[in-house]
Amino acid sequence: MSTVLPAMRGSIGSTEYWLVTMPAKELTERLTIPKRIEGWEDLSVEERYQRDINYNRVRRQIAPYLMTDNDRFFGAFIVSIINPDSVEFEPLGSMISRIPNLYRQAGSAFGFLTLAGSEVLVPLDGQHRLAALEFAITGKDEKQRSIDGFEANMSIATDACTVILIKHDTVKSRKIFNKVNRYAKKTTKSDDLITADDDVIAMIVREKIADEIIPARLVNYKSNTLNARAEEFTTLSTLYEATKVLLEDLVGKIDTQVLPDQATVKVLQDSAVEFWSNLCEKIEIFANALHDASAGGDEKRRQIRGSFVLGKPIAQFALAQAVVRMQSEDDKGSRLSSAEICRQVNKVDWSVEHPLWQRVLMNGDRVMAGRTAARFAGRVMAYLLGENLGDDELEELRRDYRRTTERELPSSL
Repeated sequence: MSTVLPAMRGSIGSTEYWLVTMPAKELTERLTIPKRIEGWEDLSVEERYQRDINYNRVRRQIAPYLMTDNDRFFGAFIVSIINPDSVEFEPLGSMISRIPNLYRQAGSAFGFLTLAGSEVLVPLDGQHRLAALEFAITGKDEKQRSIDGFEANMSIATDACTVILIKHDTVKSRKIFNKVNRYAKKTTKSDDLITADDDVIAMIVREKIADEIIPARLVNYKSNTLNARAEEFTTLSTLYEATKVLLEDLVGKIDTQVLPDQATVKVLQDSAVEFWSNLCEKIEIFANALHDASAGGDEKRRQIRGSFVLGKPIAQFALAQAVVRMQSEDDKGSRLSSAEICRQVNKVDWSVEHPLWQRVLMNGDRVMAGRTAARFAGRVMAYLLGENLGDDELEELRRDYRRTTERELPSSL
């Protein structure tokens, strides 16, 4: 069955293309992912220019976005037409006998594209979005099984999707696929934290922590670390990871792909604000670093970062983990207040020159990095602050400290 589509004709280099729109439902029915093409398994690795679909990513990230967000949007599909001989483009200029000269050239770019029905349409770019459309419209996965927690959204079927059609050529199609994907720049973690609207932790950190509690100019939004001359106090990534530890300790694993209801958001937000307010106001090193948020206080922040491990983002993350451990209920159901914990923090010698921090947060003059280092430092900090450890836990920490630092674990406060 033939299909006639309003189209715009264009070309880039030697490649002619047509730009059309198709309803999402029709798109899922007309396009064929490469793996389903006859003879796919017989192709060489080089010829299999399309990667396999990551259905877990489709199920967890893309399909829920399409199903739940009325402001959903994505870019054009790039589609190769196999068996393109019957494809015909008829420009408006050839249909209208008396077209003004002013519009004649433009009229040659617009017209109607006829697909006879024998073509095979294969996405060079967009097969994950294609699968997500099918999941969202039907509520079923790639094996036609109902997806837990999914409710089919039939309104998506009428969404007008933009499609760029090109005639198939094995070499050219593979080259287009490789170039489109190779030069597509993946967003950084910082980019994602700044723009994510469905991650409740990122939203709370952006709107409440890295703005109202810690002034925005004192938060580095681009890097996970701060160099010696940086003016900031911490990084957005540090605040995010620390807040995630806090909130998941309170409510368990948080789905960062879908926003919870407003009541839950309010509970999480209040908990995070209270946590960071206490740390920033009652921990002396933090309070001193944040006292003057203007450029006039930048040199003071640099001095603090150079003199104290708590001036460094990894130590701030480790301390947040330690405070969360300290706030957890012990066997008797009691827990330390944040004021008590902060008083304990202020008793610790946080000097970068203190031997305690060697091989825990410092390696000579260099700051240690990575989640493993932060997690171990958090355990050591919690112990120093007086965490109530069982005999087995204490022995394990002593063993890990000895193995990591080649020293014996010091006494706690």
